[in-house]
Amino acid sequence: MPEISDDSLLSQLKNEENAAFDYLYESCFPSVTKYIRQNTGSEQDAEDIFQESVIVLLSKIRQPEFLLTASLKTYMFSISKNLWLKKLRDSRSVMVAVEDCLPDMATDEKGTAYGNGNDLLIWLKKLTANCQRILKAIFYFNEPMESLIIKMGWKNKHTASNQKYKCIEQLRRESKK
Repeated sequence: MPEISDDSLLSQLKNEENAAFDYLYESCFPSVTKYIRQNTGSEQDAEDIFQESVIVLLSKIRQPEFLLTASLKTYMFSISKNLWLKKLRDSRSVMVAVEDCLPDMATDEKGTAYGNGNDLLIWLKKLTANCQRILKAIFYFNEPMESLIIKMGWKNKHTASNQKYKCIEQLRRESKK
């Protein structure tokens, strides 16, 4: 495979030349596949993510202000990596409903929970869905904070601690009503 400069390749991609797409695939796809397979993905996942990455690339290079500041291979890998991490984050943030995690409670004909001395379920149901997910992950599933940071897309431990604190405060307010 003869070397093609990034500028030349970008120009060919803008013109939608098939040879440019072939070259892009041959030069970039193997590293994307390796990364995705090392991070719980399959060959099919890698193909899907790579196709999405090509679409993102084409969208970006058609913008007049686009400026490539890294190699095209690095740029494609970054797009693919970010798309894959987003997919993982989105798929892992889907958690079980609160009712599936806590003991059953009796309800009256209006659906109001009562009995069994379990006010926690009532309070949890009044929290935001986000706080329900966070508190379940931390206290029911014993999710490590580092893992939760990735799943929830938080930037750092400080953000995670703030979110946990806000949710606990929300639960405290509900318990005092």
